[in-house]
Amino acid sequence: MKTFELSERKNKNGRRKFKMVLHEIYPDSCVNDVEQKGEQYNTNGITWIRQYCENAEETIKDMSLRAEFLDDDKTEICGHGETGQIDGLPLFEDAEVIGHFTNGYVDTIKDDDEVEHTVMVGEGYIDEMCYKNLVDKLESDIANGEPPFGSVEIYRAENNDGIVYKYGYIPQGRIPTEFIYSGYALLGVTPADRQAKILELNESKEDVCEMNETEIMALVTKVVEEHDAHINEINKCKEECAAQVAEVNAEKEAVIAEKNEIQANSAKIQEALDGARAELEQKYQEIDALHEEICTLRDALGEAKAKERLGEMNAAIANFTDEEREYAKDEIAAFEADPVNSEINSIVDKIWKGIGMKSKAEAAIISEQNDAHETPEDIFSGVEIVDNDKEDTNIF
Repeated sequence: MKTFELSERKNKNGRRKFKMVLHEIYPDSCVNDVEQKGEQYNTNGITWIRQYCENAEETIKDMSLRAEFLDDDKTEICGHGETGQIDGLPLFEDAEVIGHFTNGYVDTIKDDDEVEHTVMVGEGYIDEMCYKNLVDKLESDIANGEPPFGSVEIYRAENNDGIVYKYGYIPQGRIPTEFIYSGYALLGVTPADRQAKILELNESKEDVCEMNETEIMALVTKVVEEHDAHINEINKCKEECAAQVAEVNAEKEAVIAEKNEIQANSAKIQEALDGARAELEQKYQEIDALHEEICTLRDALGEAKAKERLGEMNAAIANFTDEEREYAKDEIAAFEADPVNSEINSIVDKIWKGIGMKSKAEAAIISEQNDAHETPEDIFSGVEIVDNDKEDTNIF
């Protein structure tokens, strides 16, 4: 059963909202009018009845949320911080107000076994700007399934001398009917029954309980003994907490020293790293300058090679006429565009090839012309007939 919830939302005004169960409310049927007591009650002996709780519901608004701190970091809490009473007014001078309630209401919740319980719920806020460490610890404890315990405080209503009970004050089954909710304290000490403790403040038992002097002294002795035992328990808890705090502080100092050493070493490493980076950057600049110089020399070398190759090409075709060079016009233009990667022989070969083809064509023309000037053979000229036997061979 969730008895304490802390809002995950962090408001800009520093008020961290919470909701908590103040106490359980029992059914009206548990009131035994014959025996004049409640048959269901909490470990403090109180039987809360809904009607009377709702009558006091409005007093939850503006009620203080307090804590008694055991350490300077304000994370370890103890009890209510009571320091006594003055003129019937209870004092909590060892406690600090860490927040306030804004409203209260009756609600129904389920425990871990899905059993429903009627409870009085209080909502409010913790001042996170003043108690950041405590809020962080509460968040951690809630996340680990260890919500804080608490104790609601009730006080006499206005115009009453004390808290009014239905059948008077009795140790078990007493039913408060007229009271106000006056405060709530977060507890660092775990109650024996692991339930929130109820603190009834300034109640008057004189009107509801008749006791003789012996009974009163016995009761006072019992209360004093219980109070002393409680104080001893608190002091023991404080000593244990102080020892734990000292141990934690020692560990904290050791961690801080180690952290400082690491930071110092990190600073040295960073300084060396920055120096290496600066040196590397200088080397990069030197490499860039050398690269630029190489590119300039490469361009100059390329221009020199191009001029040299152009000179070689011009020398190779110097003996040819302009007309002959026309045979390799495209090759010459390509060579001039890229003299380093072009071939001179291909230009010369192309010129010679053009010259050879021209010579062959001219020779053919001359041959045709010569043939045209020679006397052609007369196919109709006289034919000499040889008469071997000079005989008439006419068969007719």
